[in-house]
Amino acid sequence: MDLLENSNSKDMNEILLLKCENTISADEIVNLLNAHNIALRQHDENQDPRIGAYGPVTGIAIYVFAKDYEKALDIISPVLKEKNNTSSFCPKCGSEDVSPIIRTHDYRTALSLLCLFLILIPCIYMGLSYNFGFRSSIANKSALVMVSISFILMFVTKFYNVNYKCKKCGKKFNHR
Repeated sequence: MDLLENSNSKDMNEILLLKCENTISADEIVNLLNAHNIALRQHDENQDPRIGAYGPVTGIAIYVFAKDYEKALDIISPVLKEKNNTSSFCPKCGSEDVSPIIRTHDYRTALSLLCLFLILIPCIYMGLSYNFGFRSSIANKSALVMVSISFILMFVTKFYNVNYKCKKCGKKFNHR
């Protein structure tokens, strides 16, 4: 009798099936699992007031019982493969009406190297100026300006790095 209870309790443990990035994907998976009579629990980690409670990647978690886990994976795998092969969707509004941003020139590497240079030179100056006695207020201010420009360029490079734009809401975002 005790062995039977242990096997049932193992089958009734919940296992994380997947995390969806938005409610549209989560609803599609939930409806598919419900159509196949698989019991599930959905948890929207984006609504939790404790920031970082679920790690760096939040989303809508879908849990199933351990006994249904393999069957659920078989059911949702074609949908996940199709989503990976189709175009991206907007993380803000969920619209699939997105277009890739095509650039004729890619300046990301040049901007990254410039940021590195603008931080490295002031650091070398600060480290060596005391040893060689060539410290001045103008050079100190120049070093501060170089570091400030570097941080501004890093911020700009982050927004330059986007590769998709939503035609519905205008949000620019990265797609893997």
